[in-house]
Amino acid sequence: MNQTCKFCGREAKLIEAHVIPRSFFRLDPSDRLPARLATNVEGRHAQNIPKGIYDRELLCLPCERQFSEWDDYGAELFVRGWSSIDTLVAGTEHVGYGLPSYDYDKLKLFFLSVLWRAHASAHTMFAKIDLGVREIALKQSLIDRNAGDLQHFGVVLEAFDDENVGMLNPETERIEGLRFVRMYLGHIIVFVKVDSQPFNDSLDHVAMGPGKPLALLKKAFRGSRERNAMLKLVKNSGPQK
Repeated sequence: MNQTCKFCGREAKLIEAHVIPRSFFRLDPSDRLPARLATNVEGRHAQNIPKGIYDRELLCLPCERQFSEWDDYGAELFVRGWSSIDTLVAGTEHVGYGLPSYDYDKLKLFFLSVLWRAHASAHTMFAKIDLGVREIALKQSLIDRNAGDLQHFGVVLEAFDDENVGMLNPETERIEGLRFVRMYLGHIIVFVKVDSQPFNDSLDHVAMGPGKPLALLKKAFRGSRERNAMLKLVKNSGPQK
């Protein structure tokens, strides 16, 4: 049965569209037990997710293919190519990760496309993401394939110092008075500014921008609130059956 694609608006047969690309879940088909999703959404229990998290009421195949180019680039940098990412050091302290050059447009559009899919998806994992009127500008950027400048849905990145981490629900928060969505893509943490107001100077210098090197601030996983939250969710999810 045909349904309305939430991106192009056409009536079509919709597919199992991934909001977060499957590669970021690091799913191994040889594993004896499937991966599980432990969620902090009230009333929902842990679920087996052998194919990752997808939405059957989101995209048609042509729209999914449009996003695939950006998804592949994100996975190439942060999943398959993470060992090639440089270590950033200040003095003797490891402060982050980075690359001297990369495709700004592809990577920015990857992050923006994940954000739009999280907003448009009915999956409970993304229940906290509602962009309101800002969704119109975000969607138009994807249609135009226009990543915009540093201020346009500006992106700041962090990376855990451990790749073996789980996946938490994205959420909205305020940083220095501006509204952001925080998204977790495996060990990569993406902050997207969904506020129409510009960055101030303290965020400006760490945000992604055309012609700037790629930089991700290092975040210790051990002792982090995310690790504590994951441990609590797994404990509360009960034994796997």
